[in-house]
Amino acid sequence: MAMVINTNMASLNAVRTLDMSSREQATSMERLTSGLRINKAADDAAGLAVATGMTTQIMGTEQAIRNANDGIGLIQTLDGASEEVVDMLQRMRELAIQSMNGTYSMDNRRQMQAEVRQLQLEIQRVADTTKFNGMNIMNNSSFGSGVASATFGAISAQALSAINDLNSALKIHAGWEAQSGKNRITIPLMDFTTISAATSAMFLASGGTSTYASAVQLASVALSVINQGISVLNTMRANWGAIQNRLESTVSNLANVNENIQASRSRIMDADFARESANLARTQVLQQAGMSMLSQANQQSQQVISLLQ
Repeated sequence: MAMVINTNMASLNAVRTLDMSSREQATSMERLTSGLRINKAADDAAGLAVATGMTTQIMGTEQAIRNANDGIGLIQTLDGASEEVVDMLQRMRELAIQSMNGTYSMDNRRQMQAEVRQLQLEIQRVADTTKFNGMNIMNNSSFGSGVASATFGAISAQALSAINDLNSALKIHAGWEAQSGKNRITIPLMDFTTISAATSAMFLASGGTSTYASAVQLASVALSVINQGISVLNTMRANWGAIQNRLESTVSNLANVNENIQASRSRIMDADFARESANLARTQVLQQAGMSMLSQANQQSQQVISLLQ
């Protein structure tokens, strides 16, 4: 190899190698600092594209889980209020049966009637004031045609199925993609202000001339209306309970999907600390050795002076 001064090939080689080890060291330090294997698109362009798509699904899934849990909360609120209404209907039914007994006077029956009327008014009040996030869920003021009338015929399976197809019905978006039938779960609501037991002019006694026979007839009519109301609520509460169980399964499945997608993204995005620590130690040694060799290469040209003496 010729001895030259203008071009120090050993020094150039040492600089190039030192630059490579310095870049590797900087990359390892960046990954160890951020905890990520991919910190910019240049680190892994294809991997970043895949991981970004996974992040989209993860964030959408997490929101879908919150949506489904909100739906469960709504159903629990609705069912809790419905339970109170059922309790009031049961009390009204109890009073109607009590009124049929011959041991009570007409004044007693009018007192029973007064309690029945107050319970009717309370059912109406509950229907008008029970809300979830500011929306009334016990009458049709917030969801219009998506709310079933509380007549026995309107709470049939066919009626509930028809509500599922209405755009105005309350629907839980339980998916991470755009609106579609597969991502939306309908919660059929009921207009409690149309419950016959709360709106009918039911009497356990009427006027001062009512006879025992007429009082029994009035109580029998009232009992039939109350039974219908209880039957309607039993149907709706069973439906709401089934939907709540479905939503809980939805949450469980979404959480499972979210966990597995996050694990997949981690394998693409997250830094392997064991590997990066070992690589950092290697590049630090190489950098120190490169600096030493660069110093030696720079001193080689000094040997030419001995030839000129």
